[in-house]
Amino acid sequence: TDNLELFGNHLAHPLPAAAFNALSKSYAAQTGEPLCVTDSYRSLAGQIAIKAKRGHFAATPGTSNHGLGRALDLCGGVQDFSSPAHRWMKQNGPLFGWFHPSWAAADGRKPEPWHFEFAG
Repeated sequence: TDNLELFGNHLAHPLPAAAFNALSKSYAAQTGEPLCVTDSYRSLAGQIAIKAKRGHFAATPGTSNHGLGRALDLCGGVQDFSSPAHRWMKQNGPLFGWFHPSWAAADGRKPEPWHFEFAG
């Protein structure tokens, strides 16, 4: 967990954490609620456990952006492709360096509306 920063109850690399905090403040200013996070940094052991549980829906351990502290799984409506919260994230996330990868799109190879990654 070297070079990771705590934000709320989650860990991320410092730059993505700071960008997410700014993004969440922007969301809260418009909606009254901060963004909801269900998952952030995953240790190698955590990646192995998720892979065992989720199969092909999880990255190969050691290759996950969660393991780099550069991915978040979100809740609070973001986990629904058709929700206003998800649309807001897709539109506004990139302004703060966060994006929804194409593989996680509704028509992607692993649809995950909740998964966002930091590109910087």
